[in-house]
Amino acid sequence: MAFFSGITGRLFLINLITAVAYAFILPVMSLYLINGLHASPIFITFYSLGFALSGLFFSQLMGGLVDKGYPAKRLFICSVLALFLAGIAFTFCRNPVEALIVGIFLMGPGNASIPLLLSMIRKHSMTAGLNSTRLNTQMRSGVSIVWIAGPALAFVFADRFGFVFNFMISAVLSGMTILASLLLLPKNKKTVNECTVKSSGIEKTRIPGMIWLLGAIMMLANLSNSLYLTIMPLYLVEELHLPASFPGFLLGATAIMEIPVMLAAAHLAEKTGKEPLILVGFLFAALYYSLLQLAGSMIELIVLQLLNGLFFGIFVGLGISVIQDALPQRSGFASAFHSNAMRTGMMAGNGIAGLMAQLAGFRITLLVPLFSVSCAALLMLYINRTHAIKNRSVMS
Repeated sequence: MAFFSGITGRLFLINLITAVAYAFILPVMSLYLINGLHASPIFITFYSLGFALSGLFFSQLMGGLVDKGYPAKRLFICSVLALFLAGIAFTFCRNPVEALIVGIFLMGPGNASIPLLLSMIRKHSMTAGLNSTRLNTQMRSGVSIVWIAGPALAFVFADRFGFVFNFMISAVLSGMTILASLLLLPKNKKTVNECTVKSSGIEKTRIPGMIWLLGAIMMLANLSNSLYLTIMPLYLVEELHLPASFPGFLLGATAIMEIPVMLAAAHLAEKTGKEPLILVGFLFAALYYSLLQLAGSMIELIVLQLLNGLFFGIFVGLGISVIQDALPQRSGFASAFHSNAMRTGMMAGNGIAGLMAQLAGFRITLLVPLFSVSCAALLMLYINRTHAIKNRSVMS
């Protein structure tokens, strides 16, 4: 129960509300563009590129400001305010171009709230003497809890009440997040410490090659997941002729399975190491994407979510901790770097999704995640072997 008290509990609550706000927009965006605004599948590429590039810019900008001592709370509230305005603006969109403008100038800055929150959680864990890996997975498990019902409700509400209803719910929840942040989090302080004073020297320090490899792994793995999330609803509804509400139910089933996996991974990683465990998660993903081509019924698809839950629970639960541990003195940069690697994967995945769906159809497009996650597994295998060789040389 100590987890739900004090600053930890308040961060968990804010993390939860923010996740719900996103859950009513992100899962239905591809359907909104195509069915709501009558855009062609290729427009998903344009929207995803604009949205992701904007998110990359603002996340790195605000992450750098945090490392320089600017209050993370204030920056977080500004970011959530952009998400609030995006929810309202989407209700007035009447064509795809207007949605693209909202995605670039509001949803992009709004997405910076994720790394800012991760940075606040990391700094709190260090200040309070908590296990950062366990705290990250506990916080992320809250997001998974939301995604049990959030996407399912998002698809149901969009189907029954229209997309505008979803966007208004997201705006209300974003407003609640801003209010909770103002009332529950500590007052803004200029957090300039010894590391911050030397930040100019730190920022000029060359980022180790291993960090870039880890970023590539996060990007490739999230490319797989993002492409899958974009195409799966369209594939199930358009080609398998399943109910429009079923994709949301499927996402909820995955979230149910990934929560215990995520929490268990944090404990297991202390014995096996984070990188080997992430590699195992990639193997589960490769198996899932392979069997997805053979599944045609609701029952088969639901059963397969066990594999998807194993993959995503391990990957999301440990990914941020791997990069934060590699750059312990730069939590703002590390959190933004992780989020931007994930966002780059999302951008590439959604971009490829629109192009491939236009040229080859939804079913063939779902083979791309298998290739991408296999590449991520190979890179992680290389990192594991490199670490093993270094450990042996140190022991000898």
